[in-house]
Amino acid sequence: MTEEMNYRDQFSRLSELQSSGDNEECWREFYTEDIVRRITGLAPLIGRDACRQQVQSFLDGLTAPQKIEPTASAFDDEKQVSILEFRHDFSHREYGAISQMQTHVQRWREGKIYEENIYIINLET
Repeated sequence: MTEEMNYRDQFSRLSELQSSGDNEECWREFYTEDIVRRITGLAPLIGRDACRQQVQSFLDGLTAPQKIEPTASAFDDEKQVSILEFRHDFSHREYGAISQMQTHVQRWREGKIYEENIYIINLET
């Protein structure tokens, strides 16, 4: 019998790493090599390297610090799912000033995210 994973704790650790700026370690420690990531309006990304490169490209285009304000979270240890909602405000050289709500649905396997669906609603700025 395997010990049930606590995804709230896993997410807390992931958030700490993200806040520290260690994106490489985030991807290595918390995402499977074969992750599938779907973002509203974009083609699916398959593989940890493709996802990491997409996120790094986004970060490289920021023209000011981004603001991320968590608004809701839910964790289902039995189904191995975490759901996170937050407001995301940023300024990007390609997109301009953006305010949006994002919901991330993350499915976990053996302590790592193997599927992530990101739903985006753009807000008036």
